[in-house]
Amino acid sequence: MGDFSGGIATRLSNNFMAVFLAQGVGLVVASVLLLLSGESAPPTEALAWGAAAGVAGAFGLGSFYLALSRGTMGLVAPAAALLAAAWPAAFALLTGDSVSTLALVGMAVALAAIVLISLPDRRLGTPVIPTYHGSRRQEWLLILGAALGFGGFFLFVDASHEAGGAVWWPLFMVKLAGVVSVVAAAAVLAPLGRFPGLRLGLAALLVGCVAGVGDLGGNLFFVLASDEGELPVVIVLTSLYPVVTAILARIFLHERLSPLRLAGVGLAILGVVLISIPA
Repeated sequence: MGDFSGGIATRLSNNFMAVFLAQGVGLVVASVLLLLSGESAPPTEALAWGAAAGVAGAFGLGSFYLALSRGTMGLVAPAAALLAAAWPAAFALLTGDSVSTLALVGMAVALAAIVLISLPDRRLGTPVIPTYHGSRRQEWLLILGAALGFGGFFLFVDASHEAGGAVWWPLFMVKLAGVVSVVAAAAVLAPLGRFPGLRLGLAALLVGCVAGVGDLGGNLFFVLASDEGELPVVIVLTSLYPVVTAILARIFLHERLSPLRLAGVGLAILGVVLISIPA
């Protein structure tokens, strides 16, 4: 829900306001929940990793929202998710994380599902990656930026947890660093005449708030899941969110889901089942 709402908010306003709203609302909610939880402050290293995750996440979110606003949601989201899942999961496996053979099969099935959902509907002649201002290269750069940012977020949040961070302090630092990153980017772009402005209507405000709450919820469940399971598995499962994005885009934006993409949804479910079976 968070990424779908973020893409809509970008269309209704601009990329800067959508990301600022998502990060700002997330910061407010995380601050309140941190105070209510009474969670003790973790070591400085954990806070630093949380801040790094916030910078990476803001960069990924900005690239992702812009890609969603310019392209077809049911196509852009899966492509970004596939890359964002593949490289940090591979990194985690290469650096010592281990999973069962059945879980590896489930991860492969889930990644294949993301690929199927991202394939074009050839009956409509739709490209895998819709052009961005006439340049497919620029569209790919946005998707690669989103993948690098999201993948970095996964690894940095896990590092914060390993350094002694519990739940709400790391998430608070994630959102605080995200807000600071967006403001810093605006300060750099404004003198260059490339600041998109502060245009924000009521609809964009409401949808942006939904995006902020949804994004924080996704962050929270990732932290909780990484505490319970192997990091590569959690990363791959987390990256199945394009299934929801594609379905919401079909319902609200009338974007078509071809039989191939529906098969991808089925594979995603099978991958989750395989990963869930105890070793």
